[in-house]
Amino acid sequence: MVVCSTHILQHVIHLRQPHGAPGSTSLQAFQHAKPGQKLSGCKRCRQRHLPRHMTCASSSTLSQKAHGNNSAAIAEQDMFLIAGAGIAGLAMAAALIKVGVPCKVLEREPGPRKGGSAIGLWPNAFRALDALGVADHLREQHPLISRVELCTADGGTLKAFSLNECQGAPHEFRGVKRATLLEALQSIVPESCIEYGAAIHSVETDQNGAIAVLETGKKVRARCLIGTDGAKSRVARAVNVPKPNYAGYAAYRGVATMPQGLPIPSDTVRQTWGAGVRAGMYPISDTELYWFTVFNAPEDASFVSSKDRQADALRFLPGWKGGIYEAVEHTDPDTITRSKLTDRWPPIGKGLSKGAVTLAGDALHPMTPNLGQGGCTALEDAVILARKVQSLLQPESHTKGARPTTLRSVATSDLVQVLRDYEKERKSRTRLITIRSNLMGQALQIPFAPVCAVRDFVVKNIYSPRHFLDHANYDCGRLTESQLATR
Repeated sequence: MVVCSTHILQHVIHLRQPHGAPGSTSLQAFQHAKPGQKLSGCKRCRQRHLPRHMTCASSSTLSQKAHGNNSAAIAEQDMFLIAGAGIAGLAMAAALIKVGVPCKVLEREPGPRKGGSAIGLWPNAFRALDALGVADHLREQHPLISRVELCTADGGTLKAFSLNECQGAPHEFRGVKRATLLEALQSIVPESCIEYGAAIHSVETDQNGAIAVLETGKKVRARCLIGTDGAKSRVARAVNVPKPNYAGYAAYRGVATMPQGLPIPSDTVRQTWGAGVRAGMYPISDTELYWFTVFNAPEDASFVSSKDRQADALRFLPGWKGGIYEAVEHTDPDTITRSKLTDRWPPIGKGLSKGAVTLAGDALHPMTPNLGQGGCTALEDAVILARKVQSLLQPESHTKGARPTTLRSVATSDLVQVLRDYEKERKSRTRLITIRSNLMGQALQIPFAPVCAVRDFVVKNIYSPRHFLDHANYDCGRLTESQLATR
């Protein structure tokens, strides 16, 4: 994730992000097993003292095929399907598991995702990770970042400030390897909840829920399908959600290994701005540094081979000071990634999905990385949706001994209404973040030196960091763990 401070120009554009914390509700546990149903469960579920009938759909059940038909139809399952085992997908699975909703993750890759560089986790992300129960593990491994430096390409400092100068302090920010975050989330998702090599081809809906049609022809039925398969989501495409728009610029990202010492303080994010090019970096360990560089490029620009990416990234940084050039030099060229940056502004008053199908993460709200909020809001999505689904399963009576509602007994129409309420809430939360991030990026990618001079003057002499983290002053709330998940 590119973590840019371009939103420091928000006082010029006059965009302010409303923020607030949806209250978390203490919800009772529920029992979701079908009458008389006994699932085998997985070894990891048993190791965590979870009942054999809860948490994840048995992989053996999902592999059943109809007799005499290669395009097998799976028997209806009282579970949620999640498309994609990235950050958004594993966070969603972890949240649903925590509240006792059975789920299955379908991942198109043949195994766990290993690539990617790093991601910046701001306060709102750590509140979501606290709700999921994995935040402390990440805190132990990654340094706390507390300072920001905004610099020019020649090494000058425009502004330096502590995050505690921002409204809502104290604030928490840490850089985390994407692979490390995925491992943390997967640690609470049983192995049998994830089916690899399961690429979705199309999606169907009916009065009973949703059906994922895989590229193999197999059909998997569920009460709900959640597309967490990225900005190019096949689930989003299947329900006619418009594809994201190219922002006009691309980015290189990488993780430098510098055992002889980092070129920046261990508690600092450093942003460096040029004309039509900008870069940034922050530590993720004592010897590792995440970096990025963003540059203007036509949408149809060809990508260089992996072995040439380092040289191409350095081509945008001739003579740059402050350590960014050295960071790129100390990065394995094969691990450097290049991507086109896109977004889609959430429409006002218009749904983004249909039936028992919904979206999360970049599939729901793709945004440019200029505020570092793509992954952070994906983590929020998981907590918000899991809590809303759990609210469907509360006992209607508060008398002692009242039994919770089962997932099977929930009407599809009620579930669909919850999904639409979730989408409305998440669109409201992410709309201004997406727009502000886009406008900040456009402002800082202008390649004209006079504009850059005005920008630098404003930052150095006028800008106050008070509202630097307004968009991160958000609390997605807590999750009430299902009694079935803890007994």
